[in-house]
Amino acid sequence: LGRRYPAIETTMVGPTRMVSYTAADGLKLEGVLTLPPGREAKGLPLIVMPHGGPLSAKDQPGFDWWAQAFASRGYAVFQPNFRGTLGYGADFERASYGQWGLKMQTDISDGMAELARQGIIDPARACIVGASYGGYAALAGVTVQRGLYRCAASWGGVTDLRAMTGWMGQRTGRGNTSMRVWLRNLGVADAGDARLDAVSPARLAAQAGAPILLIHGKDDTV
Repeated sequence: LGRRYPAIETTMVGPTRMVSYTAADGLKLEGVLTLPPGREAKGLPLIVMPHGGPLSAKDQPGFDWWAQAFASRGYAVFQPNFRGTLGYGADFERASYGQWGLKMQTDISDGMAELARQGIIDPARACIVGASYGGYAALAGVTVQRGLYRCAASWGGVTDLRAMTGWMGQRTGRGNTSMRVWLRNLGVADAGDARLDAVSPARLAAQAGAPILLIHGKDDTV
């Protein structure tokens, strides 16, 4: 019927495919790999791009404008479907409870390690980029984790989990269904739980191990 991006020719679009791998605790995972068009899939620089949510639909092969933009500049792009991603069943979702900055985070870097093992990417030239929860994961990748990524870019990412849940509690009340879901997902009973500080990038900014780009819209009330 028509083309959504008429200026983009087929030759400009890099191939995409699913990559299967196993997390450190044995959980079976997969993610979408987008390769730069016309380049050999060997020793490539990498953009790791976790999705938002975190409880959102899984990334699948197909045209992703952001991934293709990076690929057009010579990067491999990996979009990991970490635990909690919807589309893999209830047990997979429950496996994410209380794992912000922990197993959800290592699910992402375990995927990068698999790509390095296959020789597709150069792990010394990897950056992590994302929006919303993906922005949180990007920030956590250089604060909660360190030594893996050369840089991080966060678009409207969460930075302080205790501040976020406290703000939500003020708006909705502790008994609100949405609030209960968020606390369950974070693995705490109360919005003021100090354990959240250990996985909050804003609280760990002084120990960031790589340069960070923060992007946020001034009119974004969320």
